[in-house]
Amino acid sequence: MQVEARRGGSGELVIAVSDTGIGIPEDSLERVFAPFERAGDPAMRSVEGTGLGLSITRGLVELHGGAISLASKLGRGTIVTIVIPATRVNAANFPARVA
Repeated sequence: MQVEARRGGSGELVIAVSDTGIGIPEDSLERVFAPFERAGDPAMRSVEGTGLGLSITRGLVELHGGAISLASKLGRGTIVTIVIPATRVNAANFPARVA
């Protein structure tokens, strides 16, 4: 897993979390944001979870006026990108790039 945080061109906070896991099927990309939803075949999962992580994250991001998106390729991994508006970021305490 890799986590990157940076300031965008307008001062917004951009956080990207990527992995090289099994990926999420395209038809499940929006569904995984619903509480207790998980993508893929339950019999094939190697990681346990409740299916709440993305739902909670989306709620917190949206409370700050931000957005969250997923990009995924089966067999290659997933990237979750969060954007928090500049009005919610204290730029004085946030360097241009943190990785």
